[in-house]
Amino acid sequence: MTETSGYLVVGGDSLVGGGTAAALARRGERVLTTTRRRDTIGDGRIHLDFEDRATFRAPPGIGYAFLIAAATNYDRCERDPQARVINVELIPELAAALLAQGLFVAFVSTNSVFGGDRPWPHEDDAHAPGIAYARQKSEGEAAIRAAAARLGASGRLAIVRLTKILDAGVSPLPAWRAAWDRGEAVEPFEDLIFAPISRRFVGEALATVGATRASGHLHISGRENVSYVAFAHALARRLRVDERLIQPTTAVAKGVQIAFKPRFSGLGMVRTSALTGLAPQPLDHLVDDLAAALGC
Repeated sequence: MTETSGYLVVGGDSLVGGGTAAALARRGERVLTTTRRRDTIGDGRIHLDFEDRATFRAPPGIGYAFLIAAATNYDRCERDPQARVINVELIPELAAALLAQGLFVAFVSTNSVFGGDRPWPHEDDAHAPGIAYARQKSEGEAAIRAAAARLGASGRLAIVRLTKILDAGVSPLPAWRAAWDRGEAVEPFEDLIFAPISRRFVGEALATVGATRASGHLHISGRENVSYVAFAHALARRLRVDERLIQPTTAVAKGVQIAFKPRFSGLGMVRTSALTGLAPQPLDHLVDDLAAALGC
């Protein structure tokens, strides 16, 4: 390893951050994660509170930072002004500080910046954000790109957009598994579309992005746009659950208001694949990962 071959995962307590740190560790990389909880600081875990505007200094030996921390709750982004401060000001300021220190920075963003009305948007397509969270992430991207250009560091910046990430503990899996174990039916929504990827897949994909030092806009996506009903059937088959325990419904029929309800969720990965060799995750690979995470 070189003197600056280590990785920093900002937001290591998150689903994506934890998956990325685990993937890097499996590859034998030196990896540090950050936490805002001082009582959990320890070996490999350092304190970073991105709401403190004091300039953060990367530890010695770190050459690459994954910036995964954000205010992600849709309702909070609509109602709490501090969420916008975090996503549009504080996180970009942290990105700029790390770039100014000579690090390569990968900023993790979201498919929601495209609005969900176009199938398979290209990495460099124009944004059309609808909800507050998407607008804030789009503005955050722009602020980080501007900082990188100002610092002459655009070649050390990757903006990586993700589709929905699933793991054993991510809704609706715990409730579905519990219902199926009781022999009860679940009611997935036919009118809710996504292109899901597993925690393991996104962690490995981000580790590959880091290893290749690919810059610019990148995408990590599931291969299929599917409804939650189609996903439920695929998962039930993999878990050997009776598919009669799936009773399709819709969010409209249930009176459930969903903030981000895209017609299309998947992201185009042509540029990403050319630079990194990554390909979208097939649905059957996703359910295999979920089955393993569920201990099946």
